[in-house]
Amino acid sequence: MGHWGVKSYENDDASDALEAGFDEVHGAVYDDLMDDRSPLTFEQVQAKLADARTLAAALAALSATVGAPFEEWDEVERLAFAGVVVRHAELDVPIPDEARTRALDWLEYEEIEWDETTARRLRREKEVALLRKIKPPVA
Repeated sequence: MGHWGVKSYENDDASDALEAGFDEVHGAVYDDLMDDRSPLTFEQVQAKLADARTLAAALAALSATVGAPFEEWDEVERLAFAGVVVRHAELDVPIPDEARTRALDWLEYEEIEWDETTARRLRREKEVALLRKIKPPVA
């Protein structure tokens, strides 16, 4: 797994799923905003475009890439799922309770060994707290 930070979405699988979700939902608009000539940062582009559709599309892309039922996902795949959910939660996107509960469970029982153990533990605690406090979207 390519990992460049301690946030759950700072890994190749989550990043690829997020990109696929934004691209599927927003297509050319996403491409234009991600262009090097755009004044917006990557984080600003995600903040501008994130919604329930990008969350659903990113999770669907991740599921298609894994190609197995959730019960068979490994720790890295589970981290990517949690990362997609966490990133959308940080962007104030309403999170369906099923996805929120699964991400919480997978974060709370994470077994990946990290080089930066303390930094990851603190970040994981922050992500868990965020997911616990959000309310599911109104149907």
